[in-house]
Amino acid sequence: MLDPFIIIISSLRGFLSFWWIWLPILLFLLVKDLWLRTSRQRFVQAMEWVLLEIKPPREIKRDPRAMEHIFAGLHGFHRTIILKERLLLGHVQEWFSFEIAGLGGETHFFVRTLEKFRNQVEAQIYAQYPEAEIFEVDDYTQFAPADIPNKDYDLWGTEMILAKDDAYPIRTYPAFREGTMLLEEMVDPLASLAEVMSKLRRGEQIWIQTLIRPIIEPRWEAKATGVKNKLIGRKEEIKRGRLGGEIAGFTEAAKDIIAGSAGEKKDEKPPKPALITLLSQMEKDIITAIEHKVAKVYFETLIRFVYLGQKEVFNKANVSAIVGCYKQFNSQTLNSLKPNSKVATRINYKILLKGPREFFRKRRIFSAYKKRFFPLHSPVMKHFHPFFFERLPILNRFFVKNYRSFIFNIEELASVYHLPMEIVKAPMLPRVEAKKSEPPMGLPVG
Repeated sequence: MLDPFIIIISSLRGFLSFWWIWLPILLFLLVKDLWLRTSRQRFVQAMEWVLLEIKPPREIKRDPRAMEHIFAGLHGFHRTIILKERLLLGHVQEWFSFEIAGLGGETHFFVRTLEKFRNQVEAQIYAQYPEAEIFEVDDYTQFAPADIPNKDYDLWGTEMILAKDDAYPIRTYPAFREGTMLLEEMVDPLASLAEVMSKLRRGEQIWIQTLIRPIIEPRWEAKATGVKNKLIGRKEEIKRGRLGGEIAGFTEAAKDIIAGSAGEKKDEKPPKPALITLLSQMEKDIITAIEHKVAKVYFETLIRFVYLGQKEVFNKANVSAIVGCYKQFNSQTLNSLKPNSKVATRINYKILLKGPREFFRKRRIFSAYKKRFFPLHSPVMKHFHPFFFERLPILNRFFVKNYRSFIFNIEELASVYHLPMEIVKAPMLPRVEAKKSEPPMGLPVG
């Protein structure tokens, strides 16, 4: 019996002897990927951004459906990137950042967009909230110390991810009506978040950003359809060409003739009932929810939040409160949001050099928030994490590859981000004090 070690050595020698085949291919893929990463970075760095603050009106007699219309309008910014732009120029789909920040006990709403999209974004917001005020502001993240965590400030941050497959939706705003059609009796999903932010003390801040990128992804739609078909026990249709279809038809006809002949001598078996008729009402509701999610336009989404504050007032209970605000969108039968433990600034298990690694994680998520970093995954490098660029510096391996975006449709986005309705009475929620009106016609000028 051959020694396994000898077999391994022999196989390795055989593989290395064909280096002239696989090495050029490997080098080409690595150079191509490195070029793609570099060109993408150059393209992203050339983007010109603007941060707009949205001051909600005193009275909002509309539910989050208004925000759903805004997201639907922004999906129109999706563009088809041709091969030359994608491979040579590093073009990527542009994205938006919708943000909520608790600053000094006040709750502020922001949207960060490219300068070239500013007018269109403002038009979409004014169309649904005509009495709101929108104005350009300085980036609030620049007023915090750049070296957090440090001797005076501490930080906790993470990203929210889906617990199940993206095909399953979360609990959305229509479920918060509690069986009533009256807007006054509806529960606003953001009411608890506004209350938490209004309780912040001086020196505490909570930042939440929802990054969205419009996409049209037939592969995801096919995957969602596959999840639905698996639930109802439907076999996937096999795509056949013209000749394959004719052969399949001939085969089915032959089976029918044989079955007909056999039926004269033997009683036919009763047909099996469709599996969907055997499903419970809860299972049918799940299938309906999946179909409803796929029916609306959707975005690639990433939700990130940071809590920071001076060490003398830093209170981790605020972290639990924010996570609790997102738990109200969870459903036991559908999907739920949870913190991404691989990105969270705290490591909940014993590991070598735990302290330095947590410090590194805090710096990384703080930097990612300030840059509004949207993960741009490398098509080749992700397969070489143990050896190449993704793990330089060495601590990078515990963070960079773990960014996880997911698919939200516009109804789900409007549930987690919208301007608070009139029923939200948080004391430190700035609103427009007076209604604006157009000047009278024929007003003399000069």
